[in-house]
Amino acid sequence: MIETPSRKFLPVAVPCLIIMILIAAFKRPLASFGFDINFLLFANLLLYLLSYFSFMIQIRGISSKSSHAFVRGLYYSLLLKMVVIIGALFIYIYAFGGIVNTPALFTAMVIYLIYTSIEVIQLMKIVRKKNDA
Repeated sequence: MIETPSRKFLPVAVPCLIIMILIAAFKRPLASFGFDINFLLFANLLLYLLSYFSFMIQIRGISSKSSHAFVRGLYYSLLLKMVVIIGALFIYIYAFGGIVNTPALFTAMVIYLIYTSIEVIQLMKIVRKKNDA
């Protein structure tokens, strides 16, 4: 079976779905602890999509023969994540008049770390296979 880059990224879909299900299942307890449920759901979806596009950009860099292309892809994906996340955070802060839901924000940071870890693990597997071939 041929493994496409999208198929290699499939393990990130599982945590995304698990996080969505957990947020939906524990909606009332999370809300009682002060979590903004809509923020968590949106952050999860946004971080999943950012990780996917970042992964695809880095795959293109890995498959290139030039090491400069790999570094450019790495920087481009990092810049993409940074700009989108900061932009989304500014929009969130502006929309809610400067009120920030810190529990949800810190939870989104943990979700970011989960997606980034899985992304790096998958990229390392691809590079390892490429070097073995």
